[in-house]
Amino acid sequence: MKNKKLQSVDQVVEAIGRGRVKELTGKDSTHLCNWSASGFFPPPTYLVLNDELKRIGCSAPPALWRMIEAAKQRAA
Repeated sequence: MKNKKLQSVDQVVEAIGRGRVKELTGKDSTHLCNWSASGFFPPPTYLVLNDELKRIGCSAPPALWRMIEAAKQRAA
């Protein structure tokens, strides 16, 4: 799954694996279901999940963590 650009919470969780996401974030399945339903991860999970995405050759937009990118970066 190299260089894959993921676009949703569900895609991120599927790529990393539910068990690994729970391990990395210290959260349980209820939290994962809530994140899926809302379409967003909590901002404090950004670094740990992004590090894991990079490790497996994937990426996801910061907007999934309710973060904004500089206009120049979005245009690229």
